[in-house]
Amino acid sequence: MAGEPIEIVIAGPAAAQPFLARLRETIARPDRTIHFLVGTEAVGQFDRWQYVQLLIPFALPFTAADMDLAPSLKAIVVPSLGYEGIDVDAARARGIVVANGAVQENFESVAEAAIMLILMCLYDIRQTEQRLRDGVSRQGPAQARMLRGKTVGLIGFGNIARAVAVRLAAWQVRLIAYSRSTLAPDTIGVEQVDLETLISQSDIVLPLVPLTRDTQDMLSREVLSRLKSGAVLVNLSRGGVIDEEALADPAIYGRLGGLALDVFTQEPLALDSPLRQVPGAILTPHEISHTKENFGALFELAVRNVEAVLRGATPETALN
Repeated sequence: MAGEPIEIVIAGPAAAQPFLARLRETIARPDRTIHFLVGTEAVGQFDRWQYVQLLIPFALPFTAADMDLAPSLKAIVVPSLGYEGIDVDAARARGIVVANGAVQENFESVAEAAIMLILMCLYDIRQTEQRLRDGVSRQGPAQARMLRGKTVGLIGFGNIARAVAVRLAAWQVRLIAYSRSTLAPDTIGVEQVDLETLISQSDIVLPLVPLTRDTQDMLSREVLSRLKSGAVLVNLSRGGVIDEEALADPAIYGRLGGLALDVFTQEPLALDSPLRQVPGAILTPHEISHTKENFGALFELAVRNVEAVLRGATPETALN
């Protein structure tokens, strides 16, 4: 792409404007025309797609039909770990490189957040703090539970699950994992099991899988009903992995010993969502892992990937 007039599109939700504006300023050059489509949800309606060679989308889909509007497109650089909605297969078929923000700080931030939420659920932090604020004195037997001795079930065993396992290795827990791929021989201390075993034996369940046709509603009403009584469920993957309607049913959540959700099928979570009424549930707006270290690393990788593409090299985290 070197030597050619370059047209670049940066697109994303309004909430991402500070990050994307800084990215625009960093990659700006006299020979680059940057179209800043922040705040739009319909990037396909842009009228200069036939000239665009590089797309930088943040939390926006880009389908095969969109790609057909952009015959000059050479690369899509996603400045985040998640790339749901980007049709990677369609891009591959059209010779379009796709790269994402697979940085170690992201895996580690999510892993740390997962353990924090597990402990908050086990120790009933939300309810305990509320009692103090309400001036209610301690009543009844202790409700908090230790993490030590519990069985932690990891659904999926990618980078985040590995980071969780490494951090929990010293907590004297039993670690089990369900994965369609065979765990590496050096995965010390993690027992690979089928999903039924994980669901029936885990005291803590963490789905850590991408959202695909295979994982959509994998924690269905029927599966949720088979969780151990008192089990803790923490979801930091994607909302669509769990049947949210079932999860909001008292017959389901009433059996749980803790619930923490950072992701939802619809984001932001609707004000009238029944999940907001689940007693004691910890709900965060898909930003529990948004640490300064994570975003700093994502930004630096995005810049490196963009510059690699523009000089005709393969970006570090090319997916195809």
